[in-house]
Amino acid sequence: MVAVRLREVAYTLSPMHQNVMNGLWKDAAVKLRKRVADNWTCALTLVVPVASTYWYAEHFRQEEKLQHRT
Repeated sequence: MVAVRLREVAYTLSPMHQNVMNGLWKDAAVKLRKRVADNWTCALTLVVPVASTYWYAEHFRQEEKLQHRT
C-alpha cells in the first residue's frame, strides 16, 4: 500500500475585505431603470399577462369565498 499525500486548500474571506460582489449591486437601480426604459414594450408583454392572471385568480377566489352568502 502506497501512502498518498492529500493537499487541502481552504479559501476564506478576510474580515477586512467583505466586498466580494460589490460591483454587481453598484448602481443596480439605475441599470434596471435604463433596461426597462429601453425595452418597455417587452416588459409590458411580460408584466401585463402575469398581473392580469394574478388579478383574475384572486378575484375568482374571493368570489368563490363569498358565493355561499348570496
